[in-house]
Amino acid sequence: MNIGVDVDGVLVDMEGYQLRTGTEYFKKKYGKDVVNPKGYDIEDIFDCTHKEREKFWLKYIWAYCLKEPIFPYAAETLKKLHNEGHNIVIITSRAHTTEKGLTGWVFRKILLRWLKKNGVYYDKIVYCTEKNSGEDKRRVCLEENIDVMIDDKPENLNAIMDNMKVMCYPAVWNEDIDEKRYIRVNDWSEIYTIIVQA
Repeated sequence: MNIGVDVDGVLVDMEGYQLRTGTEYFKKKYGKDVVNPKGYDIEDIFDCTHKEREKFWLKYIWAYCLKEPIFPYAAETLKKLHNEGHNIVIITSRAHTTEKGLTGWVFRKILLRWLKKNGVYYDKIVYCTEKNSGEDKRRVCLEENIDVMIDDKPENLNAIMDNMKVMCYPAVWNEDIDEKRYIRVNDWSEIYTIIVQA
């Protein structure tokens, strides 16, 4: 089976990181509290401007990309799936990874370093655009003959669900979506169980 795996929100806790660091940062710097705890992006969560969002990430992006830990059992599950004959394709729309030049190179290298540091096995990695990530991920999933895609972002889930099985990794931004075509999972242990029983 060809298994597609997202990074932010599926391998690493983007939700927790944004709330944890953002709450302190926006309160101290702008006097802002969380406005929408179910928002996907900093702009939605704190009702801030794009410029304020960029300043936040300029300060915190490196700690997130380099040090935020992997979700429990994610690396172990991917290695077991590989050992059982499955093909693992990381399909990510991580910020800046599709850019040309030094910025893109740095962000790709940092992600590869994080994956290696956390023992994440994969056969291939494909970088998708951050803007319109759903359509780009759908295209990549079709090109790579993905049988099941594991993602958390509603835009991505909606774009790919008609073409393959989709596992919806839990996050506050997708918990209210009542979509029967998603296979909702609670954690990586459950992902493994569902895949091996398929």
